[in-house]
Amino acid sequence: MNFFQRKKMFVSRSEARRRRRRVRLGVLAALLVAVVGGVFLAGQLSGGTSSAGLSPLSDDGSRQEPRQEEPAPGPGKEGPRAEGKEEQSPPEEPAPDPEQKTPEAAAFVAVAPEFPGVKEGNVAGVYRSRMDPSWASVRFSPEGENKDFVVFSHKEGDLWRAEKSIRADEPDYPDNDVVPLAGVPKDLLDYLYEENLFAAEVPEPKREEIGGLPDLDPAEKPPAETTTDDVPEDEQERVDEVVGKLEDRVKGYDGVAGVYVRDLEGDFGYGVRADETFFSASIIKVPVMVAVYRKVEKGDLSFSQEVELKEEDWAAGAGWLQWEKAGTKQTVGDLLLLMMTQSDNVATNALVRMVGGKDHVNDVAESLGAKDTLLYQKVSSERGAVPALDNRTTPRDMATMMQKIADDEAASEKSCGYMKDLMRTNELDWWLDAGLPADVDAANKAGWLYQVYGDVGIVEHEGNRYAIAILSKHGSATVDEGAVLIEDLSRTTWESQAP
Repeated sequence: MNFFQRKKMFVSRSEARRRRRRVRLGVLAALLVAVVGGVFLAGQLSGGTSSAGLSPLSDDGSRQEPRQEEPAPGPGKEGPRAEGKEEQSPPEEPAPDPEQKTPEAAAFVAVAPEFPGVKEGNVAGVYRSRMDPSWASVRFSPEGENKDFVVFSHKEGDLWRAEKSIRADEPDYPDNDVVPLAGVPKDLLDYLYEENLFAAEVPEPKREEIGGLPDLDPAEKPPAETTTDDVPEDEQERVDEVVGKLEDRVKGYDGVAGVYVRDLEGDFGYGVRADETFFSASIIKVPVMVAVYRKVEKGDLSFSQEVELKEEDWAAGAGWLQWEKAGTKQTVGDLLLLMMTQSDNVATNALVRMVGGKDHVNDVAESLGAKDTLLYQKVSSERGAVPALDNRTTPRDMATMMQKIADDEAASEKSCGYMKDLMRTNELDWWLDAGLPADVDAANKAGWLYQVYGDVGIVEHEGNRYAIAILSKHGSATVDEGAVLIEDLSRTTWESQAP
């Protein structure tokens, strides 16, 4: 059953959804006022819960220790896997060695096997830093792109490795590029855009001849491999049918898309390209949220604790904290609310710093069963050339993390409940919701960058419980096309899962 008319998808909703959204917006406004007013502190001092629903306290006022679950087996690990419908694909060739003798060779092996339209002739220039000759930038002009991608290679010993990358698309806002390119020498940054050469404060880097590049086949769209995990016999026919529909939609997308679903009642999963690596974009904020709740439960942080924002936290993109000056103070509760409801990047970077850095967030993700998820660098509005040089995840990882939250295993039962409430308050993107009936809401977190669209969530309605992750890359630059993809996959899943 089609719950929405496509032509109305971004224009109007049912009256039930509009009424519910107005109520939720009112609740969100009240929450923001309450949080800023110090409701977290009052809630903790009284041993109760805050009106914002962020208190980690148990019913008796004591702090709950998070439940540490044994991570689920990842791809290639031992563990039960039911046989299911799978597309046959040729054996994969070994990945090229990331360490190369020249900076351009290192950049090429990092980008060419993944990025459509990158061939030997698309390497436009190599520039060696004069400030630190162990760094060099390699500029690519991919076919079909109107902006260059720049990869930054770093030399250790005698070999080079690609470490950073960015789409050079904002000459009017060069400061935006500083966040993901932390550690890159200033001369390579100052001369990133020809339009800004007049403002450079240091001598220009040395341009070098482009040397020989490894012989690599052009990037091809990865096969749409299907997966079914631990599906019971009485569900196999239904799952095979929905997987076929998901596969058809994924194959029809111009870019590369993947989806993975965990049935929370039957504890089984299915999907397409479940283990393909994608840019995580703002979806990486989910394990950051879990890390914050765990720290609060242990007493290492409190929601009323004030955090002084630093220059290193700054990032463009979503959220209003980017307009605040360094030294501004916000509570941990404020930052958490802004990160998950407004997708504020400054709030995210500050929270990552407060919980112990990106390595701690990655440890949390792994403890939730996410084996291929990595917070690689600070969160920003910019994206790298390929997921390997950016924050990244897989559909299986994200659905697994969402299942842990849904099943109250990511932290204490009470904290997991507050996490779900917080994600239901998210009003920025409703792509996943667009594929659901008007009276059903997903507890979700979406994210998007240039040609990258994703949404992950938990759907719970009248005994129908499942976690879903939909990710895409190398697609259209038109956001609506990514949104329609997510809506279609969400609707197909709901129609199969609904009782």
